[in-house]
Amino acid sequence: MKRAPAGAADSSKGAEAAALVVAAHGRRGILARTDGARLPYMIRGRHLRVVCGDRVHFTAAGSGEPVVVERIEARENELQRLSGRGGQPETIAANVTHLVVVMAALPLPDLYLTDRYLCAARLMGAASALAWNKSDVAGPPLAELALYETLACPVFPVSAVTGDGIAALRAWIGSGTGILVGQSGVGKSSLLNALAPGADVLTGEISLASDEGRHTTTASVLHPLPGGGGLVDTPGVRDFAPAIPERTAISSGFIEIEEYGRQCRFTDCSHLREDHCAVQEAVAAGQIDPRRYESYRRLMNLVRQAEGRS
Repeated sequence: MKRAPAGAADSSKGAEAAALVVAAHGRRGILARTDGARLPYMIRGRHLRVVCGDRVHFTAAGSGEPVVVERIEARENELQRLSGRGGQPETIAANVTHLVVVMAALPLPDLYLTDRYLCAARLMGAASALAWNKSDVAGPPLAELALYETLACPVFPVSAVTGDGIAALRAWIGSGTGILVGQSGVGKSSLLNALAPGADVLTGEISLASDEGRHTTTASVLHPLPGGGGLVDTPGVRDFAPAIPERTAISSGFIEIEEYGRQCRFTDCSHLREDHCAVQEAVAAGQIDPRRYESYRRLMNLVRQAEGRS
């Protein structure tokens, strides 16, 4: 999970002031100029990869033709995941300030997936929250979610149908750039429509046969929020593993493990098998939730496997 500047393609004379990428579909998409105008674009160069949230410089092409993106400004951060192709990371969005994990009663919440998203947010320097969607039919959030509020991760019960909690979640994002993530079928598209009226995103349906959602979003799109800010909608996923350059960084993505890890005897403690490990002692004493620790352990093993494939 990167916070360092991303590489840029060659610069070009006559490139205009930076514009914002609001939709990315492979090598084409839509960008928004500072005056609000939206323009279709195409990318110059084989190695340039543009994602939603990028600030780019472009040149105009012929009349009626898409403008040409020449280079990307340095990114403040990147939300990346392991793609499984030789361990090369896939960048989902850039310059994100707020990450919202959307959950619902169905499909059954995957708390290990949730932890991976929250780890990614913490490592990239973005604020994180949970949105318990469809609260009008599912009742209060899972009891297990109360733990996250003790870890500085607020939980917002919301309903795209009744509007409950929408204003509070929108106010939390404020003028920043938020991103909705989570399993397929949790109602991200409906929630997006409630948060950003006019987004006109198709609403997915839950497959009653499998309790798994059907993908209704095929590309990342950045929608403006009323009063400022923006919200990135991404395709639903059945799995997510953050791209983390070094396993030792994972502990920083778990606030409680980072805190107790400072008390370990060895500064390079992995908190897995070492003696005199304050993290393992805290788990045994009930000071760290065992399931959260298991989530940490699984992510450590997953990244280790990815390192072996790279």
